[in-house]
Formats: sequence, structure tokens, C-alpha cells
Amino acid sequence: TNLMTNALKFTDGGAITIGYTLQPDNMLRFYVSDTGCGIPKDKQKDIFTRFIKLNRFVQGTGLGLPICQTIVERMGGEIGVDSEVGNGATFWFTVPNRKVKKIKKPILEQERAHIQKKDITILIAEDNSSNFKFMNAVLEKEYNILHAWDGQEAIELYQAHTPHLILMDINMPVLDGYGAKDGIRNLSPDVPIIAVTAYAFASDEQEILKSGFDGYIAKPISPDLLFKKIEEMLTVRLQIS
Repeated sequence: TNLMTNALKFTDGGAITIGYTLQPDNMLRFYVSDTGCGIPKDKQKDIFTRFIKLNRFVQGTGLGLPICQTIVERMGGEIGVDSEVGNGATFWFTVPNRKVKKIKKPILEQERAHIQKKDITILIAEDNSSNFKFMNAVLEKEYNILHAWDGQEAIELYQAHTPHLILMDINMPVLDGYGAKDGIRNLSPDVPIIAVTAYAFASDEQEILKSGFDGYIAKPISPDLLFKKIEEMLTVRLQIS
């Protein structure tokens, strides 16, 4: 979706084309082509560097393409762009064409059902409405959900409701995730706090865990991984059995 969103941002007229092909080396090549402004040759490598934005007037953090690159490379593929100024751009990525293997769920259904019976409240600190709606849709049937739009509100909601677990975005207004985590730790050293962030590199995870978070989930969020992390924390830290 990041490639499609970027195409929409930079295409004022013309068309956007989405498709895929199976290459001779058995790699699937997906592409998003647009008729937008195009990207200078000397800037095309820069856009896959974190926090680099070619147009500072367009909304975004400069993390989308680097995260896409990390995901694609972990899947065994490559990502790139073909573009000329004034002639649009084609962003593409490849992934191996493999048969899907059915995997066992990381948490047994009886374990999940057991946790569902508990009166568990989760605080989600997230300033992006789309991200919150996604997590809320995944979790609301099994847990009570509180929502904070920024780090300061997260501290206030924790004081008022003492939730059992916190999902904390890092990059938020007023007070970021690190500051909110420290404020909540002053109130309770034991409540599990999981960082949910677009910082998706191994070094980011190490820094986040070293700073005092109990867990880490990179965006885009996998529902199965989200459940697994939450249930691990609730089982171990809250001793649900």
C-alpha cells in the first residue's frame, strides 16, 4: 500500500497502473507505475534511506520506503525504481514464487480462549487514526480497549484506569513513546509496555528494548504477531494460567 499511496501523492493527472509478472527466475515482480513528476536519477537511491523526503511539503515521515525495503529483503527479494523527471515513476519489488505452507498458530486456541475470559484492559497510545482503527478492530472483541492520542494522555489514562497492558507508539505529539513509558514506569514498574513502531531495523529494536520497553512490534502490524506478543506478556507478567 505504501507504493500505491506514494503514487497517488505525486500524480496530479494521468494514470496509475498496478500489476505483476512471473519472471523466468521464478520471482514474482510487482510494480506500481504512475504518470507523476518523476524522480531525478541522482536521488533515486536516497529515497530508500530513512527520513529522506524529496518533497518536504508532502505529508510523511520518510520511513515508508526503507521499511518496504527491509520487508522485501527479508522475504528474499529486491526493491527499486525506474524513473525520469517529467515521465513518471515505476516502483517495483520482487519476491520468490513459493507455495504457501500452512503453519500452526503460535498460540493454542484453548490458551487464547482462556485469556479471553479475563477482564483485560489494553491501552493503545497511537496518534495515527488508521493505525489505531486497525489495532482496535483486531483486539476489541477479546479485550477492553482504551485509546490515547499522545504520550501525555497515555499517562493520564493509565492513572485513571490502570490497564493491564500498553501498546505504545514511539513517534507521537506532546510527549513521545519514550517519555510516556518513563512516566508510566514511575507509576508502575511492572505493567507490560510494548512498543509498536515504524522503526523496523534490528538496531531500532535493540535500542527500544534497552530503553525499558517489554516488547517490540514493527509496523505494518501482523495480527497474529500482535496477539502472540500480548498473550505472552499477559501470561508471563500477569501470571494468567
